[in-house]
Amino acid sequence: MLVYRVFPFLHNAAPGEIGSATYAKNVQGEGRIDNPRRYRAWYVAREMSGAVGEVFGDRPSWSPDMFHIPKSSHPLSGAVRSLAIFRIPDSTPILDLDHSYALHERGLRPTSVVERNRPATQAWALRVFEEANHVGDPRWKGVQWWSFQRPSWRMLGLWGEVPELVTVDQLSMKHPAVIDAAEALGRII
Repeated sequence: MLVYRVFPFLHNAAPGEIGSATYAKNVQGEGRIDNPRRYRAWYVAREMSGAVGEVFGDRPSWSPDMFHIPKSSHPLSGAVRSLAIFRIPDSTPILDLDHSYALHERGLRPTSVVERNRPATQAWALRVFEEANHVGDPRWKGVQWWSFQRPSWRMLGLWGEVPELVTVDQLSMKHPAVIDAAEALGRII
C-alpha cells in the first residue's frame, strides 16, 4: 500500500538527514501518538490529499508561498514542502480506530481519538503499542484514525523504521493533491 507525507525537502540532503524524506526528528514528543522513550512514530496519510490537508488545513488561505521555507539560519532554510510517497506491505498490521469494535475493546470513544489532547492520545497510543499477540510479539505496527480536517481522510501513525521511499513530488498550487485538498476543505487557490 502507498502512503503519503508532506515534509520540508532540501535537494542536497542525504537519506536520513534533515531535509530528506527519510528524516525523523531526533526529538519527538509533540505528535498525536508520540512516545519517544518507547518508539519512533512516522505520520503518513492513506490519501495524497489527506497528507496535504493535514499540513495546510488550518491555513485560511492557500498560496504558493506556503510551500517555501524562508531562507534564514535555520537548517531547513530554503526547503520546499514536498510530498513523499512511501510503500508499506499490505500485510502490515494496522489497528483501525474507525472500527467501533476496536474502540470498544480499548475503552475509547471517537472523541478520544480525534481530540487535540496530546497527553490523552499519547496514553492510548502507548497502550496500543504495548498490545501483544499470543506469543508475545507486538500485535500492531501502527494505528489508523480519521483526519481532524476531513473525516474521510485516513491518517496513520507507524511505529519503528522508515517506510520504503518510492519517490518525492514537489508540491505546487497545480499538484493534483493540493487541488483536491483545497476543494475538499473549501480553500480558494
